[in-house]
Amino acid sequence: MQDTASLSTATLENQLTEHYGLLLSQTQLAALLGRTTGGLRYSLCYPCDQQTRDLKACGRKIGRRIYYPANEVAQIIIGSNGE
Repeated sequence: MQDTASLSTATLENQLTEHYGLLLSQTQLAALLGRTTGGLRYSLCYPCDQQTRDLKACGRKIGRRIYYPANEVAQIIIGSNGE
């Protein structure tokens, strides 16, 4: 079962990297999650579930913007779907 989870994480990570690159902006992350950018920002300011806390924690500030590594986003998405 663990091999299947790691395989699906790698597959999702590859798809995210091909589509968005190594780092996702907040706009790209919002589109991936099917949310508006404003709604995502609000959720990240006031996280109420573990997935949102994990997304907030994996954000990397570069200059004035926050980017999210594709590999960590894939792990968070697969981890929340698998539970």
